Amino acid sequence: MTQITASGSFHGHDLEDLPVLNLGDWFGKTWLIEIGGSYSPLFLVVEADSFCSAIEELADNEKYGHLITVADEDLGDYDPNDCHYGPSGQILELDHIMIHGDEQSKMPWPCRYHGEGLTEEGVLPTAFEHCDDTC
Repeated sequence: MTQITASGSFHGHDLEDLPVLNLGDWFGKTWLIEIGGSYSPLFLVVEADSFCSAIEELADNEKYGHLITVADEDLGDYDPNDCHYGPSGQILELDHIMIHGDEQSKMPWPCRYHGEGLTEEGVLPTAFEHCDDTC
């Protein structure tokens, strides 16, 4: 499948070329995940039912999951009774992650998808799964 990215506005800033995780798997219900919160945070878009599900999708993601999953050599620094666990039982470090979106909305973080076969202005995530080469 062609690489699909997302774009949208966040606090008056245009964000473009954002990686999309779990593409097409939750009816276009998109969340903006910010990792780092520093001078140059990483932004990702995740399709998920809730912000908790978005964290789970990120934790199990092959390319980006390591950003919130505690490495085996660091597990001794975490109390197993006071940890956040991922869907596969991995310990998660969530101190530097923020999730943006309106929980009560059909599309919590409004954005557009871009990629080969999509119109120049992109398509709404809620229309993506129904989109064909003519949209």
